[in-house]
Amino acid sequence: MESENHALALAFDTDDAEFARGVEIGRLWERLRAEAEVVVEMVHLANAEMVLRIADALGRPVVSEEHDATWMTVRFGASER
Repeated sequence: MESENHALALAFDTDDAEFARGVEIGRLWERLRAEAEVVVEMVHLANAEMVLRIADALGRPVVSEEHDATWMTVRFGASER
């Protein structure tokens, strides 16, 4: 997906959707561990369960809003731990 705010920076050498899903959630995990304040990200709906697991593991409240059949915006509150 390319838009004003999101563009492909580096193409993967595989079309494996699970690989892309893992990269996306791994990047989000690291950002949330590094930043204690509110974090807002756009992620694939396929990562909805992992978003909930990360929020629980890091003690952060999370809310989401679906945009279409592929994307959602997630807002993680400040770290509670």
